[in-house]
Amino acid sequence: MASSNLILGYWDIRGLAEPIRALLAYLELPYENKKIASFDQWKSEKESAQYNFPNLPYLVDGEKTITEAEAIEAYICLKANRPEMIGKEQDRVEFIQLRGVIADFNTGITNVCYQCKTNEDLKAAGEATMKVFRRKLDDLNKILEKKEWLLGYITYLDFRLAELIERFSQMDAEVGTEITTKHDALLAHSKRVLELPGVKEYRASDRFQARPHNGQFAGWK
Repeated sequence: MASSNLILGYWDIRGLAEPIRALLAYLELPYENKKIASFDQWKSEKESAQYNFPNLPYLVDGEKTITEAEAIEAYICLKANRPEMIGKEQDRVEFIQLRGVIADFNTGITNVCYQCKTNEDLKAAGEATMKVFRRKLDDLNKILEKKEWLLGYITYLDFRLAELIERFSQMDAEVGTEITTKHDALLAHSKRVLELPGVKEYRASDRFQARPHNGQFAGWK
């Protein structure tokens, strides 16, 4: 793979890119954090793109550009010579299963944040959405009561889940939802990831942007 510094392009929010930023910090891969400030800026970039599937986030590594968040995370792990972080062969089915569960949570809560414009609506819709996923949340918590990491060793899924649980925890505090109530193992796992070497230093630096989680049209940011 190319050896040049990386460029990560995304909106000026945490969103899908924050687990990527934390992963880059953990794997000690230098990169430029390119913020897309407006829809017009992205429209111009997208129309002139010479790579497949233009989308945000994107990762540029020399002459190669990768889009889709999980493809970027997998590429980063391979670039850092950490192939086990995309799931060992014997764990591939479980890895894909966990990936689907985490994606369900992310899609569900993101939709709620963009559809609801008041805290009252967000609380009601958030609790209704998470009621559907409650068993899955319980099962993730049970896994992490027994393991330090989802698969027993760290993968990029741990970074995705940690970001999600931190978002849930902040919503609980600010909106009054009770998504993380009685899920101490998930909260401990999130803290464990966010205090990893490299990640902790990144989050203490001016490169880290604590808010917003979502874009300008979201009710909760």
